[in-house]
Amino acid sequence: MKSNKNKKDKLRQNIKNSVDVAQRAQRNYDLTRLVPFDDLETMLYAAENSASKQNETHYSLHVYTDPVMIRKIYNCTKGFCLFTHDENFDELFGEQNGEYWQSDNRSITNSQTLANALFVYSDADGDIRGCSHIVGSENEDSQSHQEYIESKNYSIGISVGQLVMSAALLGYKTGICSCMPQPIAPVIGINKQVKLLVGVGFENKEIDRRTHPEVLNKDVDKIFRTGADNEKWRFPSFDKDIDVFLNGVKKN
Repeated sequence: MKSNKNKKDKLRQNIKNSVDVAQRAQRNYDLTRLVPFDDLETMLYAAENSASKQNETHYSLHVYTDPVMIRKIYNCTKGFCLFTHDENFDELFGEQNGEYWQSDNRSITNSQTLANALFVYSDADGDIRGCSHIVGSENEDSQSHQEYIESKNYSIGISVGQLVMSAALLGYKTGICSCMPQPIAPVIGINKQVKLLVGVGFENKEIDRRTHPEVLNKDVDKIFRTGADNEKWRFPSFDKDIDVFLNGVKKN
């Protein structure tokens, strides 16, 4: 009995440790290494076989380990905006003619995608069972369509959660990116919208995880610099503060 308790305690701690790893984006990777096929296949299994409403098919997965293709996709992610809250946002980003725009001079590539392996989630229309999903798939201007899109996004989120947890358990670092100002679908040769990118790879132990592998401080406005001009720029980071209630009582 004591042996089983020790195993359970160890499993619980492994899960918590992996959560602590997965919640933080890795902004740089050791690109000299290759992800072994067995590890890649395990992560693919976790991402492909996650839960969705009645096992409906809501997304496709395109996974790349080719550094040339990964860089092409990474080059489309210049969407991390640098700004302060006392600036005039209208000059930095906004909506115009129904489309979002952002100042290129204040934008940085999302280097969590410049990884050893890159998982690309794209939209898909597979077999569907839910009544509102059937209606929504045929009527784009309906409330049912919004519910259908929400379910698709939930499914992608669940898959990504399983993917990054599996990666962390296997010893990898990850980064999740939705900033794609340039369309990625033409880059990878598909006609469906790309919804999300997940970089998976080996930690670069030579530098802080938030350090951009390519952007220098002199490449950004002085107010945003994190060190000397010729040093690599570092991404900001936050700590979540989530209210959790257990049986109606707020957890400390």
